[in-house]
Amino acid sequence: MKKIIAIFVVVTVSIFSSYGDVSPEKEVVLKKLFRITKIEDQMLGGFEAMLPIINQLATQLHLNAEETVELKNIYRDWFENDIDRTKMITAISKLYAKTFTIKEINEVIAFYETPTGQKVLAKTPKIMKDAAMIGMKEAQNKQSKLMERLRPFIEKHKNK
Repeated sequence: MKKIIAIFVVVTVSIFSSYGDVSPEKEVVLKKLFRITKIEDQMLGGFEAMLPIINQLATQLHLNAEETVELKNIYRDWFENDIDRTKMITAISKLYAKTFTIKEINEVIAFYETPTGQKVLAKTPKIMKDAAMIGMKEAQNKQSKLMERLRPFIEKHKNK
C-alpha cells in the first residue's frame, strides 16, 4: 500500500510540476511566452524545415513521387506520434529559465505581442525552411571538397 501511495505522489507531483526546477513565477511567464509564440506551431515549422533533407534522401534512394510521399509520411508519423513535445517544452522552459530573468521574458513577450513580433513568429517557419534549402544547396555544391578532405581519413581508417 505504501508503494502505491508513493507512486501516486510521484506521478501527481511530476504532472503538476512539469516545468521541474523552474520557479512558479517563471513558469507563469514562460507559459504565456509559449502561448504567444505558439511553440507547438514553431515545432511543426522546425519539422517542415526538415522536408528538404527528406527530399534529398528520397533523391539519394532514387524514389519516385509516390515513394517520396510514403517516406515523408513515415517522418510525419514519427514526428506526430513519437516525438514527446511536452518533454521538449519542459526542457526548453528550463533553458529559458536559466538564460533569462522574469523581466527579460516579459520584455520578449512584449515584443512578440507587437505587430512586428507577430510577423516574426508568422514568417520564421518559412525563413527556417528557406534557410535550410540555402544551406543544403551550398553543402551540395561543396560536397566534392568535403569528399577530398574525407578521403585520406577514410583510407587511413578503412582497414582497422
